[in-house]
Amino acid sequence: MRDFESQLRRELPTLFRVAKRLARNAEEAEDLVGQTLYSACKAQKSFDGQYLRSWLIRIMRNEFNTVLRREGSRPTLVLEEHESVVDPFWDEVSWRVDAETILRELQNLSSEHRLIIQLCDVEEMSYEEAAAALEIPLGTVRSRLFRARAKLRDHLAGRITVEGGVR
Repeated sequence: MRDFESQLRRELPTLFRVAKRLARNAEEAEDLVGQTLYSACKAQKSFDGQYLRSWLIRIMRNEFNTVLRREGSRPTLVLEEHESVVDPFWDEVSWRVDAETILRELQNLSSEHRLIIQLCDVEEMSYEEAAAALEIPLGTVRSRLFRARAKLRDHLAGRITVEGGVR
């Protein structure tokens, strides 16, 4: 049990970062992390010992979806499969836009899009790990990430002036 607790503690920073992207405010993020840890401790026996981070994020996503259902405001997206496309997204925007602007624009994305960017681009999870965490097919991870980056690029494009500065 103590080993499991220490493993959970190591994942706390990641859980808080992901929760902040989902919940949109610090109080809800803390509640989401707390509920995730509670559920993880209750379900510890079902954990197979592999990919703790993915398992915890899957629990968090389920807890978040439960909250959305209770509130009656579950967002829906229709996503199509896309071939994997090399996307130099971060190379294009990172030198023109500061991190604070990117974080602010991330909040304008849907929770699904914020989460996929958080997992793949911020937490640097592999597509396979993200697919396991979200319980979705690998192709859906690629498609969702492609669409999320495109939407974020569109949001950021409106903030970049011709001279390369930020509005």
